[in-house]
Amino acid sequence: MAVSIYVFSGTGNTLMVANKIAEVFNKNSCIASVDKMEHVQPRDIKLGTTVGIGFTTAFWNTYPFVRNWIDNLPDGNKTKVFLFTTMGDSSCGMIAHIAKILENKNYKVIGAKGFIMPNNFLLVRSDKANKKRIEKTFVKVEEYVKGIINSKGYVRKNNFFSSVSFFISSFITTKLWNTKLAKKIMKFKTDKTKCNACGMCAEICPLGNINIKEFPEFGNKCIFCLRCVSYCPQQAMSNKILLRTYRAFSSSSVFLSNK
Repeated sequence: MAVSIYVFSGTGNTLMVANKIAEVFNKNSCIASVDKMEHVQPRDIKLGTTVGIGFTTAFWNTYPFVRNWIDNLPDGNKTKVFLFTTMGDSSCGMIAHIAKILENKNYKVIGAKGFIMPNNFLLVRSDKANKKRIEKTFVKVEEYVKGIINSKGYVRKNNFFSSVSFFISSFITTKLWNTKLAKKIMKFKTDKTKCNACGMCAEICPLGNINIKEFPEFGNKCIFCLRCVSYCPQQAMSNKILLRTYRAFSSSSVFLSNK
């Protein structure tokens, strides 16, 4: 089985799960690869393989960038696809509705599941607690992948509650998120006493929203994925509501390559 995994990750949780999924596939005589969504146009996905799509849960939905990427996927022609998302608490069944979108695009959904990972915004835990959570989740990830390999993949089903939640959260992430007030509240600022203008934030921003002049300057395309602020070497970025940050990897280099 050839498996092509496409993932969008902010602080790294979803990328970490994607890498684990690929590892389990490869250990079971499959050939799996991981590519980042921001580096692959939807029309260029490998339809001749089993496709995996992973994304971050944000406000009980996912980022507008991810929704747009999925909406622009080509006709699946019955391509098998499995989905996974990561969250700090709950996605309120969001992934079942993303699965339905893909079914309507002629994909055969063989798995759809969410995984609990360390919180990256509110209630950020200690490194020790985060490590335990990741270890526990990876056991479930392995079970999920083996289920897919054995044609018994878990598929989350929607219900009335998840349908209402998805409708409301979609309105928040596609409408309210883009209002001037929301952009003003969430917009990051740079502490010029800490920043050394290294340019790391601009390099890893998935939407090219940051320009480096004397100091970083932020545009209006931010989706609040927290990648820049979490991986800033100088911890020089903040906004009006961000209290603590978290990053899944020790280095931002994981976001710089296509793989």
